[in-house]
Amino acid sequence: MGDMIRMPFEETLDEYTKSYHNNDEYTRLFYVMDSTMKYIHGKGYYVINFNPKNIVVGVTSDNRDFVNFKSLDVMDDDITNKINSNIYNLAFLEIGLLSETLDYLKPDFLKENYSQFKIFIPEALVNYYQMIVVNGGHSYLCDYIEIKNKQEVSKLNKALEEDGGVNKGRSYVKSTGHYGNDDEKIVPMKLPNQDNKDNIAAFVTNYVLAFMVIASSLLIPIIAFLLGQR
Repeated sequence: MGDMIRMPFEETLDEYTKSYHNNDEYTRLFYVMDSTMKYIHGKGYYVINFNPKNIVVGVTSDNRDFVNFKSLDVMDDDITNKINSNIYNLAFLEIGLLSETLDYLKPDFLKENYSQFKIFIPEALVNYYQMIVVNGGHSYLCDYIEIKNKQEVSKLNKALEEDGGVNKGRSYVKSTGHYGNDDEKIVPMKLPNQDNKDNIAAFVTNYVLAFMVIASSLLIPIIAFLLGQR
Protein backbone atom coordinates (compact mmCIF):
# COMPACT_ATOMS: atom_id res chain seq x y z
CA MET A 1 0.00 0.00 0.00
CA GLY A 2 2.96 2.30 0.49
CA ASP A 3 3.46 2.54 -3.29
CA MET A 4 -0.16 3.38 -4.10
CA ILE A 5 -0.61 6.86 -5.57
CA ARG A 6 -3.70 8.70 -4.33
CA MET A 7 -5.24 11.99 -5.32
CA PRO A 8 -4.45 14.86 -2.91
CA PHE A 9 -7.36 16.01 -0.75
CA GLU A 10 -8.14 17.80 2.49
CA GLU A 11 -11.45 17.71 4.34
CA THR A 12 -12.89 17.39 7.81
CA LEU A 13 -13.32 13.93 9.26
CA ASP A 14 -17.05 14.60 9.24
CA GLU A 15 -16.96 15.20 5.48
CA TYR A 16 -14.70 12.20 4.91
CA THR A 17 -17.10 9.77 6.57
CA LYS A 18 -20.06 10.92 4.46
CA SER A 19 -18.64 9.09 1.45
CA TYR A 20 -17.94 5.35 1.19
CA HIS A 21 -14.60 3.95 2.37
CA ASN A 22 -13.65 0.30 2.73
CA ASN A 23 -12.16 -1.35 5.82
CA ASP A 24 -8.58 -0.98 4.60
CA GLU A 25 -9.07 2.75 4.09
CA TYR A 26 -10.57 3.18 7.56
CA THR A 27 -7.82 1.10 9.16
CA ARG A 28 -5.22 3.22 7.40
CA LEU A 29 -6.93 6.44 8.48
CA PHE A 30 -7.28 5.34 12.10
CA TYR A 31 -3.63 4.31 12.20
CA VAL A 32 -2.61 7.79 11.03
CA MET A 33 -4.99 9.46 13.48
CA ASP A 34 -3.62 7.44 16.37
CA SER A 35 0.05 7.87 15.49
CA THR A 36 -0.55 11.61 15.05
CA MET A 37 -2.13 11.73 18.50
CA LYS A 38 0.84 9.82 19.93
CA TYR A 39 3.14 12.38 18.28
CA ILE A 40 1.11 15.18 19.88
CA HIS A 41 1.43 13.53 23.29
CA GLY A 42 5.17 13.22 22.80
CA LYS A 43 5.34 16.98 22.22
CA GLY A 44 3.47 17.71 25.44
CA TYR A 45 -0.01 18.39 24.08
CA TYR A 46 -3.31 16.53 24.16
CA VAL A 47 -6.57 16.65 22.19
CA ILE A 48 -9.42 18.47 23.95
CA ASN A 49 -12.14 18.06 21.32
CA PHE A 50 -12.78 14.97 19.17
CA ASN A 51 -15.66 16.45 17.21
CA PRO A 52 -15.22 15.17 13.62
CA LYS A 53 -15.76 18.72 12.38
CA ASN A 54 -12.65 19.79 14.31
CA ILE A 55 -10.41 17.12 12.78
CA VAL A 56 -8.95 17.55 9.30
CA VAL A 57 -7.69 14.57 7.30
CA GLY A 58 -6.11 14.30 3.90
CA VAL A 59 -3.32 13.37 1.53
CA THR A 60 -0.66 15.80 0.30
CA SER A 61 0.47 16.24 -3.31
CA ASP A 62 3.45 13.98 -2.59
CA ASN A 63 1.21 11.15 -1.34
CA ARG A 64 1.67 11.77 2.38
CA ASP A 65 -1.14 11.14 4.87
CA PHE A 66 -1.90 13.82 7.41
CA VAL A 67 -4.33 14.44 10.26
CA ASN A 68 -4.80 17.78 11.97
CA PHE A 69 -6.51 17.89 15.36
CA LYS A 70 -7.74 21.48 15.60
CA SER A 71 -8.36 21.57 19.36
CA LEU A 72 -5.22 21.03 21.44
CA ASP A 73 -3.94 22.19 24.80
CA VAL A 74 -0.70 21.89 26.76
CA MET A 75 -0.51 18.79 28.93
CA ASP A 76 1.03 20.47 31.96
CA ASP A 77 -0.29 18.10 34.63
CA ASP A 78 -2.21 14.83 35.13
CA ILE A 79 -0.36 13.43 32.11
CA THR A 80 -1.35 9.77 32.49
CA ASN A 81 -5.08 10.46 32.78
CA LYS A 82 -5.05 12.85 29.83
CA ILE A 83 -3.25 10.33 27.62
CA ASN A 84 -5.56 7.51 28.70
CA SER A 85 -8.63 9.68 28.15
CA ASN A 86 -7.42 10.63 24.66
CA ILE A 87 -6.84 6.97 23.76
CA TYR A 88 -10.34 6.02 24.91
CA ASN A 89 -12.02 8.99 23.24
CA LEU A 90 -10.34 8.30 19.90
CA ALA A 91 -11.41 4.63 20.03
CA PHE A 92 -14.94 5.69 20.98
CA LEU A 93 -15.00 8.19 18.09
CA GLU A 94 -13.83 5.59 15.58
CA ILE A 95 -16.40 2.99 16.67
CA GLY A 96 -19.11 5.64 16.54
CA LEU A 97 -18.11 6.61 13.00
CA LEU A 98 -17.94 3.00 11.78
CA SER A 99 -21.33 2.14 13.24
CA GLU A 100 -22.89 5.53 12.36
CA THR A 101 -24.07 5.89 15.97
CA LEU A 102 -21.74 8.64 17.19
CA ASP A 103 -24.44 11.24 17.79
CA TYR A 104 -26.26 9.11 20.37
CA LEU A 105 -23.71 6.50 21.46
CA LYS A 106 -22.97 6.31 25.21
CA PRO A 107 -19.83 4.77 26.81
CA ASP A 108 -21.77 2.46 29.15
CA PHE A 109 -23.99 1.20 26.36
CA LEU A 110 -20.99 0.55 24.13
CA LYS A 111 -19.20 -1.37 26.87
CA GLU A 112 -22.20 -3.54 27.68
CA ASN A 113 -23.19 -4.18 24.06
CA TYR A 114 -19.82 -4.21 22.28
CA SER A 115 -20.50 -7.58 20.65
CA GLN A 116 -23.27 -5.92 18.61
CA PHE A 117 -20.79 -3.41 17.17
CA LYS A 118 -18.28 -5.97 15.89
CA ILE A 119 -20.06 -6.31 12.55
CA PHE A 120 -19.19 -2.68 11.75
CA ILE A 121 -15.52 -2.88 12.71
CA PRO A 122 -12.63 -4.08 10.51
CA GLU A 123 -11.67 -7.55 11.69
CA ALA A 124 -8.10 -6.50 12.45
CA LEU A 125 -9.33 -3.88 14.93
CA VAL A 126 -12.06 -5.80 16.78
CA ASN A 127 -9.80 -7.09 19.57
CA TYR A 128 -8.09 -3.72 20.01
CA TYR A 129 -11.34 -1.84 20.53
CA GLN A 130 -12.54 -4.54 22.91
CA MET A 131 -9.37 -4.07 24.94
CA ILE A 132 -10.01 -0.31 25.16
CA VAL A 133 -13.79 0.13 25.56
CA VAL A 134 -14.66 -3.14 27.34
CA ASN A 135 -11.56 -4.17 29.28
CA GLY A 136 -10.43 -0.66 30.22
CA GLY A 137 -7.04 -0.88 28.51
CA HIS A 138 -5.03 2.18 27.51
CA SER A 139 -2.78 1.41 24.55
CA TYR A 140 -2.16 3.20 21.26
CA LEU A 141 -3.71 1.62 18.19
CA CYS A 142 -0.53 2.22 16.19
CA ASP A 143 1.47 0.25 18.78
CA TYR A 144 -1.11 -2.55 18.72
CA ILE A 145 -0.92 -2.82 14.93
CA GLU A 146 2.89 -2.75 14.94
CA ILE A 147 3.11 -5.53 17.53
CA LYS A 148 0.42 -7.60 15.83
CA ASN A 149 2.20 -7.32 12.46
CA LYS A 150 5.52 -8.33 13.97
CA GLN A 151 3.85 -11.40 15.50
CA GLU A 152 2.31 -12.31 12.14
CA VAL A 153 5.63 -11.90 10.31
CA SER A 154 7.37 -14.01 12.94
CA LYS A 155 4.78 -16.77 12.51
CA LEU A 156 5.14 -16.61 8.71
CA ASN A 157 8.92 -16.82 8.85
CA LYS A 158 8.73 -19.75 11.26
CA ALA A 159 6.26 -21.55 8.99
CA LEU A 160 8.53 -21.01 5.97
CA GLU A 161 11.54 -22.31 7.83
CA GLU A 162 9.65 -25.42 8.93
CA ASP A 163 8.21 -25.90 5.44
CA GLY A 164 11.63 -25.87 3.78
CA GLY A 165 11.79 -25.83 -0.03
CA VAL A 166 12.77 -22.78 -2.06
CA ASN A 167 11.54 -20.40 0.64
CA LYS A 168 13.60 -21.94 3.44
CA GLY A 169 15.54 -19.31 5.33
CA ARG A 170 13.89 -16.42 3.52
CA SER A 171 12.64 -13.64 5.78
CA TYR A 172 9.69 -11.39 5.03
CA VAL A 173 10.27 -7.80 6.14
CA LYS A 174 6.58 -6.86 6.37
CA SER A 175 3.13 -8.38 6.18
CA THR A 176 0.13 -7.53 4.06
CA GLY A 177 -1.96 -4.76 5.53
CA HIS A 178 0.91 -3.17 7.49
CA TYR A 179 0.46 0.52 8.24
CA GLY A 180 3.74 1.23 10.01
CA ASN A 181 5.87 4.34 9.61
CA ASP A 182 8.42 2.40 7.58
CA ASP A 183 5.66 1.59 5.10
CA GLU A 184 3.71 4.82 4.94
CA LYS A 185 4.55 8.50 4.70
CA ILE A 186 2.86 10.42 7.49
CA VAL A 187 3.08 14.17 7.95
CA PRO A 188 3.47 15.31 11.57
CA MET A 189 0.96 18.05 12.26
CA LYS A 190 1.96 21.57 13.28
CA LEU A 191 1.43 22.19 16.97
CA PRO A 192 0.11 25.40 18.57
CA ASN A 193 2.83 28.00 19.09
CA GLN A 194 5.36 25.68 17.50
CA ASP A 195 7.32 28.69 16.17
CA ASN A 196 7.68 30.08 19.68
CA LYS A 197 10.08 27.32 20.73
CA ASP A 198 11.78 29.29 23.50
CA ASN A 199 8.55 29.51 25.51
CA ILE A 200 7.91 25.76 25.52
CA ALA A 201 11.43 24.32 25.34
CA ALA A 202 11.77 23.83 29.09
CA PHE A 203 8.36 22.20 29.37
CA VAL A 204 8.96 19.82 26.46
CA THR A 205 12.39 18.83 27.83
CA ASN A 206 10.93 17.93 31.22
CA TYR A 207 7.88 16.26 29.68
CA VAL A 208 9.67 13.93 27.24
CA LEU A 209 11.10 11.64 29.93
CA ALA A 210 7.72 11.29 31.65
CA PHE A 211 6.02 10.55 28.33
CA MET A 212 8.59 7.91 27.37
CA VAL A 213 8.00 6.10 30.67
CA ILE A 214 4.22 6.21 30.20
CA ALA A 215 4.38 5.20 26.52
CA SER A 216 6.61 2.24 27.35
CA SER A 217 4.22 1.07 30.06
CA LEU A 218 1.35 1.17 27.56
CA LEU A 219 3.05 -1.54 25.47
CA ILE A 220 2.84 -4.11 28.28
CA PRO A 221 -0.98 -4.58 28.20
CA ILE A 222 -0.90 -4.84 24.38
CA ILE A 223 1.56 -7.73 24.46
CA ALA A 224 -0.36 -9.42 27.29
CA PHE A 225 -3.66 -8.99 25.44
CA LEU A 226 -2.33 -10.37 22.16
CA LEU A 227 -0.77 -13.35 23.90
CA GLY A 228 -4.13 -13.98 25.54
CA GLN A 229 -5.82 -14.16 22.13
CA ARG A 230 -3.79 -17.17 21.02
